[in-house]
Amino acid sequence: NTPAPPGADVFKIQQGRLLYHQVGCVACHAPQETMTELQSKPIPGEETAPSSTGRGDLENLKDSSVPLGNLAKKTTVVELAKFLMDPAKVRPGGRMPSLSLAENEATAIAMYLLRDQIGDTNHPARPPRKIQGLMYQYYEASFDSVPAFDKLQVNDSGFVDNFTLAPRKRPDRVGFRFTGFVNVPTDGNYTFYTESDDGSRLYIGDQLVVNNDGDHAATERKGSIQLKAGDHPILVGWFNSGGDAVLKVSYEGPGISKQPIPNSALSRLGQPMIPLNEEKFVLDAGKAYHGRQLFGSLGCASCHQAGKETITSSLKAKPLANLSPKAADGCLGDQIKPGIPQFHFSAAQRTALQETVAHPQKLSAALGPKEQVLRTLAVLNCFACHARDGIGGPGSGRADYFSVVGGVDMGDEGRFPPDLTKVGEKLRPDWIHDVLVKKGAVRPYMATRMPQFGEAHVGNLAVAFEQADASAPPKALPEYSATEAKFGRKLVGTGGLSCISCHTFAHFKSLGIPALDLTQMANRLKHDWFRRYLLEPQSLRPGTRMPNFWPEGKSVNNEIFGGDTEKQISAIWSYLSKGREADVPEGLIRGKMEIFADKEPVIYRNFIAGAGSRAIGIGYPEKANLAFDANELRLALIWQGSFIDGARHRSGRGEGFEPPLGNNVVKLPPGPAFARLADTNAPWPQAVGKNAGYRMRGYRLDEKGRPAFLYSFETIRVDDYLVAVSGELDAGLKRTLTFQSEQPRTDVWFRAGVGSRIEPKPDGSYLIDDKLNLKFALADGARPMIRQSGGKSELLVPLVFDGKEASIIEAINW
Repeated sequence: NTPAPPGADVFKIQQGRLLYHQVGCVACHAPQETMTELQSKPIPGEETAPSSTGRGDLENLKDSSVPLGNLAKKTTVVELAKFLMDPAKVRPGGRMPSLSLAENEATAIAMYLLRDQIGDTNHPARPPRKIQGLMYQYYEASFDSVPAFDKLQVNDSGFVDNFTLAPRKRPDRVGFRFTGFVNVPTDGNYTFYTESDDGSRLYIGDQLVVNNDGDHAATERKGSIQLKAGDHPILVGWFNSGGDAVLKVSYEGPGISKQPIPNSALSRLGQPMIPLNEEKFVLDAGKAYHGRQLFGSLGCASCHQAGKETITSSLKAKPLANLSPKAADGCLGDQIKPGIPQFHFSAAQRTALQETVAHPQKLSAALGPKEQVLRTLAVLNCFACHARDGIGGPGSGRADYFSVVGGVDMGDEGRFPPDLTKVGEKLRPDWIHDVLVKKGAVRPYMATRMPQFGEAHVGNLAVAFEQADASAPPKALPEYSATEAKFGRKLVGTGGLSCISCHTFAHFKSLGIPALDLTQMANRLKHDWFRRYLLEPQSLRPGTRMPNFWPEGKSVNNEIFGGDTEKQISAIWSYLSKGREADVPEGLIRGKMEIFADKEPVIYRNFIAGAGSRAIGIGYPEKANLAFDANELRLALIWQGSFIDGARHRSGRGEGFEPPLGNNVVKLPPGPAFARLADTNAPWPQAVGKNAGYRMRGYRLDEKGRPAFLYSFETIRVDDYLVAVSGELDAGLKRTLTFQSEQPRTDVWFRAGVGSRIEPKPDGSYLIDDKLNLKFALADGARPMIRQSGGKSELLVPLVFDGKEASIIEAINW
């Protein structure tokens, strides 16, 4: 069955008009509105960049743009949206790329391009039809404020009579967006109210009238706006993160006392979007036969396929070698005669074709890498967005439509797609391939999207770029150094060069503008280019806002490696080469209510992520921290830097687990810390806490407030005392385990570490997964043991009693 045509949605049309003019459509197609017109009716919550483009410029751009024709007569919203999401399925030739549109985005653009199907509010002769009620979209996700709903996946949608939460399918972690029109009877000042739990926002047209956002109990807020009599677009966004759910929308104005907005005052577009002047198709065998003849005689069959049937074109063209490029009566002439194809070439296109036709022998010559790159960029119109060797880039009239998301001031460097000059020398070929065919992207601030043409059309470009731009044989990558990486982290953070002032780091926002993600640098860039760029950023990217931290090769930071430039750059590369596995730079994570350890340790007993519901967190002044799991009686987490954010448990409902606030977080082995083993091959038991014979006995504090955890395992009493020890760069921990038992045993082991790889080092320490370093002071004759169990390496330490006592001293560094 053919699905019913969708009803028009005024807010989706507004979203579509902005998407069409921002994501890259107008790089090839003509803009349909000036930037001034776009700025006059932006989507609620969105902004557009200033511009000088005028109506006359739009007319001039049409001659150099791919025409769209009268889409409102040709297709439907559903079919156009399908095409926009996967153009290659319909046009395998590849000239129309995918812009990686989500279904709701493609639908919004389709509604905008087909907007003539709903009539015109400015023309009473064909007004859009409205019916009573509102449209809603329902979302299931975790929110702490009213989100940009268009960026989320819709879980359900439909129509309601009024602002109601009845369609929700679960009580919390949900959101709604209601859209439609509100009618006011007379001109005047109107006040709108929302009472909500949690947050809500109410827009009239593009103006935010009521801001009742945030995670809070039922709260009413209001806002006023001057309105003319008639219908006005209304949008209400609402979310609930947990607990009670409330939404009430009211208004008052001339002749209207404060009251919930009645159903009679609410409406939505009800006109189904169907092609203009649509006629029911009836197959006419005679016309079909005549059409088949025309398909061959007019030359359509030279380029197009008609289903499974093969039709031969009866129109034969002259060989290229016999063409006269200056012939006035040909398709490249100034005046095209009847019977000659009219391609509507621009003057520049006509000149380029005349030059090619004049030298047909060049078409059969093999193309080198540089020529392959140039040809592909030209054929796919990549030059509309990118420049290379001084050719291309956004031209006059189109440049204004390239913008940044959220109004961030990053200049042209943030608005325009990157220059491709020497890009094969800059980027790794695997990253170029990811960008071309796997949607690889690192510029979330750029509104224009990288089109996807498909492997068949651009898969060869990655290698061609590298071959075309190679100036020297590739050098071997420097070996990773964990020690260097720690200093690299220091340089990247606020205690060093403060790269995070501009650059994002994985999902963490930068402290300022959202420049390229640092965790993607080593994945994208060739090491030699990275080094040269840090030394001379302006020479490789003229106009960049990247500062020079090594002017004339000399470091501005002399505290790390004594200002040695090459060591500092090598350290940054080692750190960034870990990608998203790298620890977060210093200064990037900031708690809303950070708990500090100043002169003495601080103790935080609460729900800590990774340490359970009875966690005991200890923050030391030396900036080494730990969390002890009082349920399982084990040291669960260690980390460095900031301790913990107390905001979650000290405000609102205080629900949930809070993760460590610092960096270098290491999760220690789950399960029991101690066990009795029948032999050294026996598997480590799984039972924990009371089920494994453990009991918590509290903790004691030393003279400096440092705790020792007191617990027992079977008949053995354990005194687990940890102190922080300052290091060259990061602090470590010294752990002293003291055991007492009236019935000492010889089959008890302490499991100190578990990992994929455990290496004994020459200094007697053990390195676990190149991260955690452990060193032990044990009783005479006691030796740690490395064994394989359950697909992992385990580091076991025996408890050797001297009479009724035993001890293990462990140095922990990471």
